[in-house]
Amino acid sequence: MQRWGTTASGNTRFRCRRCKTSRIRRRPDHAHRCWQRAFADWLVSGLSLTEIARRHGVGFSTLRHHFRDHWSPAPQPVIPGGVQGIILDGTSVMKRHRVLLVVQDVRRYPVTWAFAERETYDSWRGVLESLRASGIQPRFIVCDGHTGLLKALRKIWPEVLVQRCVVHVTRQARLDLTQHPKTDAGVNLLRLVKKLSSIRTRRQRRRWLRTYRQWLRRHDAFLKERTQNPAGRRRWWYTHRKLRAVRSLLSNSLPDLFHYVRYPEIPRTTNHVEGGINSRIKDLYRRHRGLSLERKTILTAHYLASRQTPKKPTRNEH
Repeated sequence: MQRWGTTASGNTRFRCRRCKTSRIRRRPDHAHRCWQRAFADWLVSGLSLTEIARRHGVGFSTLRHHFRDHWSPAPQPVIPGGVQGIILDGTSVMKRHRVLLVVQDVRRYPVTWAFAERETYDSWRGVLESLRASGIQPRFIVCDGHTGLLKALRKIWPEVLVQRCVVHVTRQARLDLTQHPKTDAGVNLLRLVKKLSSIRTRRQRRRWLRTYRQWLRRHDAFLKERTQNPAGRRRWWYTHRKLRAVRSLLSNSLPDLFHYVRYPEIPRTTNHVEGGINSRIKDLYRRHRGLSLERKTILTAHYLASRQTPKKPTRNEH
């Protein structure tokens, strides 16, 4: 066989020297990989099917025909080595049906991910055990403080440094306190909560902790006030339950809230996951609205797989 020009569509044509006939060589494996790349580009780019079809020079129905075979299986994570610190977070794929559990490296690319019905101790333990089985031993972990997640961390890596997300603690405290508390204790505590995001140095941390302990001593009797129930099985309850909830949140978070002050390489929030991965996934859900739960799962896996390999620096980057 020898090269014999090209066809009208640009494919290389080959001619047999004996029988003088010409034809083209078809490579189904090449075509499959080409359409697989086009399918992944369509999922993660947010472009419409019409735009993708125009880019590849085919019709709309032809593109849908080729894409039909690429909805399964979903890409699986490839856990890298040399991970020093990780950020853990969960987000909803479909409310009350499926959640996404993401493990991200501090260098801002996904390490692994998993899907579960709910964000529980068992689901997080499965993710962490897969990391440990792959030889991952992080120096520190940043998380939002979910009860099941913290329990799983204590089970898998009891000695690892855990940094609670400052944004999550602040957000939950302000939600319970409201923007306009009605009591002096609530007003003073809200002022303290607002200062959490501005703590950067050890001196600022000591000053905040000293003020918080003063608040605890000053309002201890106030937080113990009870409301009596004249009728019913329950005879009394604490009057200021929301304030007590914020006090418990802050007191339980304090041992793991300020590690970033001593170790600057530790992120103090999980914003790298929420803003870098979760928000992009939500945007893709809106662009590809109408997908079933299973196809949403495949869409999510394709996007995370595309983000897992760090991008090569351009020539202008140093």
